[in-house]
Amino acid sequence: MERQHRIVFQNLMQQSKGTVRIASAYVTDTLLMSGMEGRDLRLLTYLSAMDIIAGASSLVSLTKLIAAGVQCRYISKGPRLHAKVYLFDDQSAVVTSANLTRKALESNLEVGVHLSGAAATPLISWFDSLWYKADKLDLATISRWSRETEVERNEYSVLRKRFEKLPLLPVGPTTKLLDIFEAGERFFVCNTNRRYSHEDEMHMYNRGYAVAWEQFHYPSHMEKVENDDVIFMYAKSVGFIGIGQARSRCQILEPGDPDRVTAGNTREWRVPMVWLAWNENSAYRWPSPNSTFFEVSGEQYKQLRNDLKNHFLNPSPN
Repeated sequence: MERQHRIVFQNLMQQSKGTVRIASAYVTDTLLMSGMEGRDLRLLTYLSAMDIIAGASSLVSLTKLIAAGVQCRYISKGPRLHAKVYLFDDQSAVVTSANLTRKALESNLEVGVHLSGAAATPLISWFDSLWYKADKLDLATISRWSRETEVERNEYSVLRKRFEKLPLLPVGPTTKLLDIFEAGERFFVCNTNRRYSHEDEMHMYNRGYAVAWEQFHYPSHMEKVENDDVIFMYAKSVGFIGIGQARSRCQILEPGDPDRVTAGNTREWRVPMVWLAWNENSAYRWPSPNSTFFEVSGEQYKQLRNDLKNHFLNPSPN
């Protein structure tokens, strides 16, 4: 069954006679804007090498849209375009969490607000102000992006297939998990960097490290970690997805070190880990402070630790 987003967008697309403007951070869907030859269709997106490598946006889909007559422009510098706004004629707008991707329109749980009349006018002005500053996306530009990311896209595809074959670590009631909540003395939270790179999170899982890169908040907290201390892994905007125990104190690797989890120009701080639970499909949501690594051993975090104990020892079905 089609999700409501695609149905609403298709109806609005058919009802509109004028310009259709879509701003979407990621693009993989071609169906919504297909079969509209002769219409004034404008698509504004954001392009970065990492988004293309990871498949967040599809160069193949963008090529098909251009071939179908959609005018495409992109932003690649300055503040990242993260908005998802769909504008139909000059009188209708949908502000939503759904990107122009197949998953967003067909399977994800998304939410949107439909505005009409004068309420849509400021959004049209906002779109147009970005549109005329953005770079034109044509087939030659897509070809260049394709050549420049080909090697990394192939490598990422291999890595992703390997990761998807890994079994989920157990999240059911286990003696080890119960022990760390009952007998553990020090607890920490490490941000997985999901907000900027899902690939970094995958590397942490595969290599067995909780990682931070300078500059980050509270490096003194990471220096305190000792063997068997508990670290909760937190994915920004998703929630707690994993629990592990430290195998040793933190390590600090300089740029260029071949053993780093990821390449970079800043020092890499990391703690070797044994994962006890990891399941991003059953996250415990919590409004984490905007910090990369911090301690949650104190009394003020007792409720959080109890909530995590209940969550990971008694997981809800996916």
